[in-house]
Amino acid sequence: MQRKKMTLRFDLDRPEDRQAWEYLQGLNPASMNKAVLAIINRAERASRVQGMIRSIFREELAATLKQLPVQPVRAEPEGSDGMDDTIMDFLDNFM
Repeated sequence: MQRKKMTLRFDLDRPEDRQAWEYLQGLNPASMNKAVLAIINRAERASRVQGMIRSIFREELAATLKQLPVQPVRAEPEGSDGMDDTIMDFLDNFM
């Protein structure tokens, strides 16, 4: 049997690290290794599933968009509603 060893460091000033440390401290030392391996494997599977779902959504969205009729976009004349001046005045407040 081939074993690999890894060391983890926790920065207890960081909330995420502290939460993980407290979780691990609540485990039975004999089962700690199994728990960490299960968490890593679960996260990896979730990442793969998430990637597959994103891929499916991307494909379906692309197929749906190809079926929609294309309508030309008309540019609105600049300054017709005074909004440009309002935006510029607002941005001037930051200078």
